[in-house]
Amino acid sequence: MFKKAIAAYLRRTSFPEFTPKAVLFDMDGVLINSMPNHVVAWSESMARFGVRFTKEDAYMTEGARGVDTIRKMVKLQQNRDISEEEAQRMYDEKTRVFGEQPKPDTADGAYELMEKLSLQGLSICVVTGSGQRPLIQRLLTDFSPYLTEDRIITAYDVKCGKPAPDPYLAGMKRCGVHPWETVVVENAPLGVQSGNASCAFTIGLNTGPLPSKMLKERGADIVLSSMRLLCDRWNVQELQCSAKKSAWNIRYDEILAFVQDNKRRPSKHNGQERRMHNWLKQAKKRMNKGDMADDKVEKFKILLELCNRYRRLNQFAYASESDAEG
Repeated sequence: MFKKAIAAYLRRTSFPEFTPKAVLFDMDGVLINSMPNHVVAWSESMARFGVRFTKEDAYMTEGARGVDTIRKMVKLQQNRDISEEEAQRMYDEKTRVFGEQPKPDTADGAYELMEKLSLQGLSICVVTGSGQRPLIQRLLTDFSPYLTEDRIITAYDVKCGKPAPDPYLAGMKRCGVHPWETVVVENAPLGVQSGNASCAFTIGLNTGPLPSKMLKERGADIVLSSMRLLCDRWNVQELQCSAKKSAWNIRYDEILAFVQDNKRRPSKHNGQERRMHNWLKQAKKRMNKGDMADDKVEKFKILLELCNRYRRLNQFAYASESDAEG
């Protein structure tokens, strides 16, 4: 499941390897199904200050620090700048209303996934734009013993919230890992953007009403439909094995997949395909010079044969079309 996504991630970041040692989770909409409550709390509390806050606003701004969101909404709708102190007072009202809502469920598969991660020796951390103490306590209760308070990054631990990379970089620091050793699990566009900016491998979970392509466009390396699906398909050995492949094998797999999917070899006339075309050309030169290892030669010959087979098929098809037109 992760093979192509990891290959693309390594190309994006230029890291020589991806060896996951920590998983950083967002909270709302990822570990706890709390977004419906947030929608109500935002709408009712902000209305008391003359600020309109819709369901779409709640999902689009999810993950950002609450005070940052409030200051932006006030500026947008009332054309005035408010201090962080005033925004905090407004956010306190939002927190109060949120506390009156029914207790949300934990996400199906979340506890089970943490159990897997712990058994595999991976560090676990939560990185949230929220600072609401009841939810933080809920995390510590529901995900004990896999989550401890020192592994929770909140809005009050960073100056710049999501979509800046700071929250996830802070999470990495707490876990003592580098970006190429980190998996981020997010459901919000701003959170995905933050994970991407931190150079972590970012998994987008589409648990809300926004289209999946929005998470992909914000930088998710892979998008899944639920925490349950991620839990069921989580395989750290697959991640590590894919990550330990050499750059040659990663590029080989990329081009093989392209040829199989498109039934043709990459074109030098297409900007996005030119890099693959040039790699094929240079690899063939190395093979002909005897500069390629024997195990790679065998693999490369298979790819060349596939390219040649589809080239012959395509040329025949083009010739047939020309005859038909004539």
